[in-house]
Amino acid sequence: MTKGKVLALDYGKKRIGVASGDTETKIAFPRGVIDNKGFPYVFAELKKLSSELNFKSIILGLPLDMEDGKETEMEREVRRFSAKLSEYFEVTLFDERLSSFEADELMRSSDKTTRDKKTHRDAFAAQVILQHFFDSMQK
Repeated sequence: MTKGKVLALDYGKKRIGVASGDTETKIAFPRGVIDNKGFPYVFAELKKLSSELNFKSIILGLPLDMEDGKETEMEREVRRFSAKLSEYFEVTLFDERLSSFEADELMRSSDKTTRDKKTHRDAFAAQVILQHFFDSMQK
């Protein structure tokens, strides 16, 4: 993986959570969400972020099955999305199991309204994915 700024994505059919960080500091921050209006729209938004943040690679959360390890429809969709992204960015798939639950725990203590929490959940899930990725780098 290229050292430097990193973007993390928590892929969803409606929204894609976005977080950023740096391989040097190994601290992840939620950035917001991108409405999933199809690959051309999402790619355009990522290009804007790339210009703004100058990130070197993307960590994409991979929703692995918790029980029997069989590939799910969402996992297939994320893999297809990853293949398209890989044409333009360095992409690493990373296990995202339980990231949304951890994001809920992070938000539980915040003063955001329920509606705000629902909107920001995806960004916090991306933050959790990226922080777990950074933590795995130290081992």
